[in-house]
Amino acid sequence: MNEGRRRARRRQQLEILIGILGFFTLMALIAAVVGIVGGNPGVTPSLVLLVLVVALGVTVRAWRR
Repeated sequence: MNEGRRRARRRQQLEILIGILGFFTLMALIAAVVGIVGGNPGVTPSLVLLVLVVALGVTVRAWRR
């Protein structure tokens, strides 16, 4: 019974992390697009977006297991 609670807790923690990472990934995407459209493309917003997308992908993969 304790193992089931532990799994449920871990799953909920991963879901919270997915939500947080998803929000910040969306914000980073908007910032990168605004920079590109505004004529001020930068490496930093693109790298932040890349790191967040990778972190989100790893978290979703762990959640599916």
